[in-house]
Amino acid sequence: MTLKGILFGAWAFATLLGATSASLPHPASAEALTVGDVLPKMKSLDVGGRISTPADKTPAYRLIHFWAAYDAESRAMNQVWDHFFKANPHTAIRYEGISVDPEEAVWARTITWDQVDPNRQHCLPQGEQEEYSSRAGLTTNFHTYLIDQQGVIVAVDPTPSEITKYL
Repeated sequence: MTLKGILFGAWAFATLLGATSASLPHPASAEALTVGDVLPKMKSLDVGGRISTPADKTPAYRLIHFWAAYDAESRAMNQVWDHFFKANPHTAIRYEGISVDPEEAVWARTITWDQVDPNRQHCLPQGEQEEYSSRAGLTTNFHTYLIDQQGVIVAVDPTPSEITKYL
């Protein structure tokens, strides 16, 4: 081997390494809101179409999970969170699954099929999904936000085991 061959091999290796590392996927939460941001205000409707208002005993935190029937991963996480809060009832955190489905009929059928608590599920009003999705950092992926009473994000995409430290 000559020095020229070694240098060419090193250059080819560095080029290949640089090209492959540049194409690695970015983390899913890159476009999401981050800890310390304020989750944009919104009107959420309950199953009867009434505007939801905080109950007399406002919990210290709210876990807001955004999902859609057409997104299998977010839909599965909605079921995980619903079952988690059924199995671990407490008053420190209130869970809300918010669907960005374009049709309320699809949302209604989905929560029935998934057997989730309809009192914890809301659907964004028709026509507001796109605007709210961009404001809440949901343009490419759905996220889960743990927020405090002022709407400040405390955690982004927490796991059920991470939630237990807030109980």
